[in-house]
Amino acid sequence: MNALPDRAHQIHAELLTALRQRRAAEHAAARLLRLVADESLHQALGYASIYDYAEQALDLSVRQARGLLQIGGMLPSLPALDAAFAAGTISWTKARELIRVITPDTDAAWVAAATENTSRTLEAMVSKSQVGEAPRALKDDPRGSARTRFVVEMEASDAAMVRDALAILRTQAGLHGVEMDEGAALAAMAQRVVFDAEGDAAPIAERYRVIVTSCPTCGEAHAADAEISETVGAQAACDAEVVDLRPGPGHGHLTRTIPPAIRRAVLHRDGTRCAVEGCRCRLWLDVHHLRSRTSGGKHDEQNLVTLCPLHHRRVHDGMLALALVRDPRGRTGVESTHADGRVGVRWRG
Repeated sequence: MNALPDRAHQIHAELLTALRQRRAAEHAAARLLRLVADESLHQALGYASIYDYAEQALDLSVRQARGLLQIGGMLPSLPALDAAFAAGTISWTKARELIRVITPDTDAAWVAAATENTSRTLEAMVSKSQVGEAPRALKDDPRGSARTRFVVEMEASDAAMVRDALAILRTQAGLHGVEMDEGAALAAMAQRVVFDAEGDAAPIAERYRVIVTSCPTCGEAHAADAEISETVGAQAACDAEVVDLRPGPGHGHLTRTIPPAIRRAVLHRDGTRCAVEGCRCRLWLDVHHLRSRTSGGKHDEQNLVTLCPLHHRRVHDGMLALALVRDPRGRTGVESTHADGRVGVRWRG
C-alpha cells in the first residue's frame, strides 16, 4: 500500500511528459503544414488542395487542418505563443482559441492566461474579449457572449454539400480557406435562403436586423440578448438605420448613417458588387467608410466603397486593408491588401 502513492506520482509524471511531447509534435505539425500550404507543396505530391492532402495523407480532419494552418501562420509574429507551444506547455486547442484575440502586443499576457487556466475557462475569457485586448478575469454579465459555438451533426453526404457551398463562397470572395470565418460564411448562406424566400417570408430590405443600443456619450453598445463585438459595432456604424430614442422632439425619428442618395450613387459606381478584386458577390452589400467617421471621414463618395459582408467583416477585423489608387491614365481603383500579403486592384470604369 505504501508504494501506491509513489507509483501514482511516477505514472502522472510520465503522462505529463507524454502530453508535452505530443504538444511539441503538434507545434511542429502546425509549422510544417503551413509551409506545405504556403509553398503549394501538396500539389507536387498530387493533391488538389491542402485539405485533400491533410485528410488523405495525414489523416487529419478539415477542422484539425484548418486550426493547425491558422496557428502555423501566426506563430512567427507571436514569440511567446511559439515558445510555449513548442515547449508543450500549451496545447493546440488552447493555441487555436488564443489566435482569435491575440496580437504581438498581448502575446505574453494571453500565453500566461492560457497556462494558468483550463481550456474551458480560457474559451470563456476569449469569448468575452476583442482582438488586441489583454486578458481579464471573468465577470458576471447578464448578456451572452459576442460569439457562440454552433455544432450540428448531419449525414456525411450533407456535410460534403455544405463544404462545397463554403468552397463556392470562398472562391467568390477570393479568400483562402484558412482566412475564411466559417461562421460568417454560414451566415451568408443563411442570408441567401432568406433572400430567396417567397410570399410572407420575403426578407426585409436590410441584410440583417440587429437592434443595437448605443450611448452617444460613453460609446458603449450592446444588443438586447448578447454583447456585440467591436467588429459588428463598427460594421453597423458604417451603414445602418438609426432610430433616435432620446426624449425630445426627435424621439422615434429614423435616419441612415449614409444619406440614401449617396448610398445609391456609390452602389451604382461600384457596379452593385463588392469592390475587392476577385470577389463576385452582389448580395446584401454594405457601404464602408475608407476613413472612419471617428477619424474625421465624411459621407462623400470618394470616402465610400461597396463591400460584401465577408470582406466588410475582414476590414473591421484588421485582416484586410483598402486604399484608393490612380493609374497613369487617370482611372481610380480600390487596392485591397490581404493579411497573407496578397494585393489586388479593382479598377472603376
